[in-house]
Amino acid sequence: MTITAPASPIPRPNSQLPFVDVKTGSLSEHGSQLMNAWYNFIVGMNRITPCNASGTNVITLTPLDASPLISSYVDYEIYSFVAANTTNGFVTMTVVPRSGTLATLKAYIANGTTQANVNDIEAGLLYLAIYNAALDSAAGGFVLK
Repeated sequence: MTITAPASPIPRPNSQLPFVDVKTGSLSEHGSQLMNAWYNFIVGMNRITPCNASGTNVITLTPLDASPLISSYVDYEIYSFVAANTTNGFVTMTVVPRSGTLATLKAYIANGTTQANVNDIEAGLLYLAIYNAALDSAAGGFVLK
């Protein structure tokens, strides 16, 4: 059997950085950096961020470790959580990123027309909180689904 020219490997010039150290068979420094960049890219593409939730009417969402780095609220970002408690008043929410702080914003039902209130969030149920910058007179807020 003969390997055809199109299937043969192309020799790489010495100027290219190797992915694997040919002497040890382990990732090179360049390979490690590339794998880290791929990881951050793939995690950053996840637009549904799984979170732990705490609180009753002021719900704090803490993204899980395998979530995108969050530095600000961005339109259409989705945060998923299981409610820790059933609400008994008007609801606000905040996301706690790995570093920095984000604003506490109102949570809405009915596609953003009514602020969530008593019993709109029930303990133990799964929710999606979708950020929308246009809510609350452009102060931003979350639409609950």
